[in-house]
Amino acid sequence: MRRTRPRDSATGSEGDDGNGSVSPTDRANIPTDLLRTFVAICELGSFTKAAHLFGLTQPAVSAHMRRLETIVGSDLIEKNTAGVKLTNCGGEVLRQARRILSINDQIVSCGGQQPNLQVIRLGIPNLFAQSKLKQIVDECRGKIGKSRLQIRCENSGNLLSSVRSGYLDLAFAMGSEEQLKHARRSWSEDLVWARAPDFAWEPNDPVPLISSPNVLLPDRTAMDALDQAGRRYDIVFTAFDMMARRAAAASGLGYLVLLRSMVPPPLVAEAPGVLPALPSATMGIVAREDLDTTGLAPLIDAFEAVLTAPARAS
Repeated sequence: MRRTRPRDSATGSEGDDGNGSVSPTDRANIPTDLLRTFVAICELGSFTKAAHLFGLTQPAVSAHMRRLETIVGSDLIEKNTAGVKLTNCGGEVLRQARRILSINDQIVSCGGQQPNLQVIRLGIPNLFAQSKLKQIVDECRGKIGKSRLQIRCENSGNLLSSVRSGYLDLAFAMGSEEQLKHARRSWSEDLVWARAPDFAWEPNDPVPLISSPNVLLPDRTAMDALDQAGRRYDIVFTAFDMMARRAAAASGLGYLVLLRSMVPPPLVAEAPGVLPALPSATMGIVAREDLDTTGLAPLIDAFEAVLTAPARAS
């Protein structure tokens, strides 16, 4: 639960005890080192990892966060067993902190000093990691100058959430038209029922489906299509790992819904008419709300070119 922190009325700056006291002047000026600590905790998901990054002790990192929260007047992070979770206020502060640090580094560079290298954070769905990751790295590295590249593989839903929260700068994701209405680039591709070449199934039996426990967009699309056609189905295999789901399909356990361009050997697409037709999937490249997409246009172009090449070649 979000708590509002009272702003300390002490007149001195933060003491050695790290109690977060701030002076009246401090309340109107947030030191960039506190913002860097906060951003690092969010990116790394750990106070301990942030401490290692800056060569600080964990109590020092905690003191930075207490002081920042005192200045802001609200809790920014909710610590739990799964890591760190931003409060609503924390999400907004994270977005603004990135902007402030970017401007700070640009000012520093004007004087000839070398600022901290910018980190460009990309996200791609797990489905594309095996076939696309190397191409993405090869093509995108040359489009970011001296910046560093970080890539996260997740399911599309989590990638979209990470962009909205400011954890990622750019992400390629599959989603609904509503989720991708603000995408910088978008396109569509056919979904197909993928199966093993020797897969045997009685048409009067329930359709055996292979799914993620999260019931991702392709899974929901398959279930909706079968429901609308009045066809029964059973979930015969579930796994978070896409490689495991592909292996289950290759073993003849059932159907796995994939993009047509992403059906790997030995899997084949089911012939038209055997099962209900599936709608096309909408895909797109989404950007953080305050990201300078003009400056990153070459990167976005390279990102899109790698991702859409198979679909356009078919």
